[in-house]
Amino acid sequence: MSPEQLVNVASMAGRLGQVSSDLQAQFSSPELDREELLGLMGKFQEDVAAGVHKQAGWSGSNYGMSKLGLIAYTLMVAREEETLGSPLKVNCCCPGYCDTDMSSHMGPRSPEDGARNAAMLALQTPDQDLNGVFIQDYQPSRW
Repeated sequence: MSPEQLVNVASMAGRLGQVSSDLQAQFSSPELDREELLGLMGKFQEDVAAGVHKQAGWSGSNYGMSKLGLIAYTLMVAREEETLGSPLKVNCCCPGYCDTDMSSHMGPRSPEDGARNAAMLALQTPDQDLNGVFIQDYQPSRW
């Protein structure tokens, strides 16, 4: 029987490189907790509203920041579940630039091909044991 799976669909638009090195360290910290993550995302919102987000090291992409937050959240939950001894495996993936309504059918990848990243995680067998990873092009990727 395969372990329980939680698969979040993120994007390479959520790459860490879109924010300053100080923010990168905060988002990727193995000690990042829910309160800190909510604080970071709230600070992004405040800085955008004040028009100072670029000067503060934030991205200019709301979509990218939402995906960065989702990836950081996924990795955080994976660590929490592992610490609790839970069988739940928590991962996220990037389907790639797919030929869908969202991309105005400009993406070169078929929706079926993009879905393989999520399916691979959702259907992993116990011997695969992927937990707390970001998958792109069917393999773990740096975000």
